[in-house]
Amino acid sequence: MTSNSNPEPRESWEDFVFPNEVFDPSHADAQLEEIFHLQALSSLNEIQPDPPLRDTILSSILVDGTPAEEFLFVRGGETSLWKKSAFDGVEYKILNHDIKRQTVTLMIRMEPNAVFPAHTHSSAEDCLLIKGDLSIAGATMQAGDFHRANAGSKHKKFTTASGAEFLIVTGESDFSASGKFFS
Repeated sequence: MTSNSNPEPRESWEDFVFPNEVFDPSHADAQLEEIFHLQALSSLNEIQPDPPLRDTILSSILVDGTPAEEFLFVRGGETSLWKKSAFDGVEYKILNHDIKRQTVTLMIRMEPNAVFPAHTHSSAEDCLLIKGDLSIAGATMQAGDFHRANAGSKHKKFTTASGAEFLIVTGESDFSASGKFFS
């Protein structure tokens, strides 16, 4: 008979029923301490700083915002930004050309009964109709409607009965000032 010098410890029934991981006194103390602190915090009266101190705090928070030069604003009334396209009754206004993301954000304005010719998208295009109506891809859009054309998709010509103004976000290869649509 060989003697086993390292017999496996046997778990007592108390250890099995009350495992240390669950009933460890240090866990219980930590939980009680957390409950005590939460109870103490919830019983405190709300403290309001006096108005001058409150104004100072709020103004310092607001001052730490992003500097104004980090934002781009294009005002709706800036009529000089509108340019005639190569198509009768269609104008465009480039709002932003993001070189890093290689995207262009622009507005397109179409007079009543104007036609935008068929074209293929080399990148995805998002379109939000702001005013009027737009018949595109077999659907008639109204103000507030959104349309997405995925990269590689082909649009047939699209038209408007009452005129349209819409926002486009697309890849710079599809709509750039020197591109195929706006010469």
